[in-house]
Amino acid sequence: MRHDGGPVMAEERQVTLSVRSWSKSGRGPVQEYTIPVLDETDVLSALEHIHAHLDPGVAYRSSCRRGVCGGCRMLIDGELRLACETEVRDGMEIDPYGSE
Repeated sequence: MRHDGGPVMAEERQVTLSVRSWSKSGRGPVQEYTIPVLDETDVLSALEHIHAHLDPGVAYRSSCRRGVCGGCRMLIDGELRLACETEVRDGMEIDPYGSE
């Protein structure tokens, strides 16, 4: 809540993400995407935005969106993490198939 009693509005900001694509021959190339996000946007939502609005070729896995199934596990900044539970930050490196 704001000091005047009104709701706090989430602030939109731009982030640039480096996303590695999948390739049958191994790790594919990295593409950078700059997208608008709100505070507390998770990596999975960012990938969904990229897929829907910028590049339908971006592929990733997801299922429950609640951190239970592990379906959205991927390499995020070099660590295996769940995309649905990881807050997006500017400059992140995301490898959706780096856990295989």
